[in-house]
Amino acid sequence: MRFGRTALTVVLAGILWATPAVTAPRQDAYERAVLAFDNGRYAEALKEFRQLAERGHAGAEFMLGAMHFQGRGVKRDDKAAAIWFRKAADKGDTNAQLAFGSLHIRGLGVPQDLVKAYVWLTLASERGSGNVPERAKALREEAARLMRPDEIEQARRTAADFKPARSSLRYTP
Repeated sequence: MRFGRTALTVVLAGILWATPAVTAPRQDAYERAVLAFDNGRYAEALKEFRQLAERGHAGAEFMLGAMHFQGRGVKRDDKAAAIWFRKAADKGDTNAQLAFGSLHIRGLGVPQDLVKAYVWLTLASERGSGNVPERAKALREEAARLMRPDEIEQARRTAADFKPARSSLRYTP
């Protein structure tokens, strides 16, 4: 399969700076955390993102996933990245859906599962903004080349039934 960690890092870098809509006080904290991350103040960013994630902020959960995936401010950990991406993806964060689908293609932090990859990439391609839909469609088509027609149909049905919800996954450092 031609999906390597480098390709996933490029995908993640392309979506890393998206900002979800949230209430003003939480948005200010999120923006401060993103600014800290952008300026290499990873300990500060990590603290802020964790506090926001504890309150269910999908953007913060996505950023925690990105930090774990890239090893910025924390030990690089694909499983932890997958957990944080999943929490945000379940809430409808299309950046996280793209990242989580990408992990499933290669089996980084999760078992390789092209059906799940197709589901998450379909959601990101249909609901995302900016360059997310284009990236998600390209990855989804790569996955589809390796799938049977019944698997693609199953993934399409699952994506059509998706409803954003709170994740029950937990991560304890």
